[in-house]
Amino acid sequence: MTVTGTATEFPAADPLSVTQLADAAYAVCGTAELPAPATLPMPSTDAEREALEGMLVAPADDLTVSELFDLTSFGEVLLSSGGRLLSPTQAAEPGAAAAAVAAENTTRSITLDDGSSARLAQGTVPPYLAPGDPVRIGDTAQLGPVVLGAGFGSWRLQPAAGAPDTTFAPTNPRTPAPAPVGGDLRVADYNVLNYFVTFGGESRGATSPAELAQQQAKIVAGLQALDADVITLHEIENSAVTTPATPYAAVETLIAALEAVDGRDWDYARAHEDGDVITNAVIHRTDVVTPVGDPVAYTSPTFDNARSPIAQTFATVEGGEVFTVVANHLKSKGSACATGNDTSVGGPGNCNADRTAQATELVAFAQQLAASTGDPDVLLTGDFNSYRYEDPLDVVRDAGYTELGESFAPDEYSYVFDGGSGSLDHVFATASLASQVTGLTVWETNAVESFAYEYDSGVDPLYAADPYRASDHNPTVIGLSLDTPATAAVSEPRPFRGDRVTVSGTGFAPGERVSVTIGGRQVGTATADDTGAVSLRPRVPVLLGAGDQAVVLTGTSGDTATTSITLRTLWQELLDRLRQLIG
Repeated sequence: MTVTGTATEFPAADPLSVTQLADAAYAVCGTAELPAPATLPMPSTDAEREALEGMLVAPADDLTVSELFDLTSFGEVLLSSGGRLLSPTQAAEPGAAAAAVAAENTTRSITLDDGSSARLAQGTVPPYLAPGDPVRIGDTAQLGPVVLGAGFGSWRLQPAAGAPDTTFAPTNPRTPAPAPVGGDLRVADYNVLNYFVTFGGESRGATSPAELAQQQAKIVAGLQALDADVITLHEIENSAVTTPATPYAAVETLIAALEAVDGRDWDYARAHEDGDVITNAVIHRTDVVTPVGDPVAYTSPTFDNARSPIAQTFATVEGGEVFTVVANHLKSKGSACATGNDTSVGGPGNCNADRTAQATELVAFAQQLAASTGDPDVLLTGDFNSYRYEDPLDVVRDAGYTELGESFAPDEYSYVFDGGSGSLDHVFATASLASQVTGLTVWETNAVESFAYEYDSGVDPLYAADPYRASDHNPTVIGLSLDTPATAAVSEPRPFRGDRVTVSGTGFAPGERVSVTIGGRQVGTATADDTGAVSLRPRVPVLLGAGDQAVVLTGTSGDTATTSITLRTLWQELLDRLRQLIG
């Protein structure tokens, strides 16, 4: 066949216009084999792709699924070379470095189209999806014959046969449970995607009892599979606002459903956000940990556009190890703030200044918790709405907290947006607690899947009461092996001033340097042995008053242990020494 005409671009003003022929005519000359596909370099520039537009092509490299957002509406999948794309500020510092990542992402990515520009009808099963057989971010495309085209602002691979014929290798398959994290205590973080038990009004979740049953079944399946002992929850209905007469109706409904499935007894921290219709929550297994003191909801004008952090201190039932968990949800990037917005390419997005201020108050709140509980082991979990290199996370790191994802799972991500994978959800630990962490994993059940599998997607054939796509955030699981609480003892409970006493301690880290004070006065230091024990013989300070005096051992990790001695009045001490002398 020969074709003649005038080459034009449509639309002419579009930088990714489609090359077409005006006044085209053709003549049939016979039949022949189609030419071999031209090699499409990946990554590639607009100029390199323009030279191949309209041609049968074969990408030079394997292409990975990086985004599924438009699959349910237009049958489109975003593919990328070199593995999945990362959100720019997940990969680099905001500014020029992150902008360079964004530019590179453009050269690495291309859209796989379904051959049609029409929107899929409501309830239609999108291409490539089947019940229990999803295409997931991280999977590898096995392309059928494709033609390179352009349209709607992006370069596209169109099926040469006119209908989707690509398959996908499950290089990122579903897993039935999170990867092992070790330890003898498990803490998890889970976003429940607007779990509301009320309908209408300010409710954001299910719109009917039937939808709620579907949503709840997926969330409970996910919570059960975490096999956690303490779970922090986010985006759960704040019943104190929606139904004040039953201020914890949502969390009570959820844990009742969880108990019905796993047969365990769960309870929750009785604290909530003070104004928003969604809140953070903390739930726990009663046979594993026991609350120590009341929970605390941190309230401040700085958090007026976020959710109040919810803190609860626990002690393990076996061993009595104490630690504090703080559930967090900082201001989202989804709406603008009065100041601190940076939506430039490579910027941290809306409300960066607000999130930074909230992070600053959060670490101060955590320090207050450590002081008030007398235990330095604090865990900060939740949705910080900030990628790895953004300012709010720097604030927490600079305060001495360890970001556990960076240590244990640097290549695992909790969220996908605009084609980029990254972590908005983080877990930070104080120095004393970080040394007791045995592992962390991000379970890829949600963010990597199409929302066609959600309870409210309208694609009924794909729904299943399983943990996959129960939310848009992936849950996180942390393993802990908590140290036995440090203890202190003194050889003589009623010593004389100036006498030497033996002060001993246990439960410190081997090799840890431990300082000792008596009555607030430094009296010596020692190094813990291989078993975590320490012993020294300081003198009792002479200038201490009568009565009980604290003897405190403090390790460099922050672990402390306390006992006391009782001192006589100077007159009584003199009489008692005289009695000793005369027998």
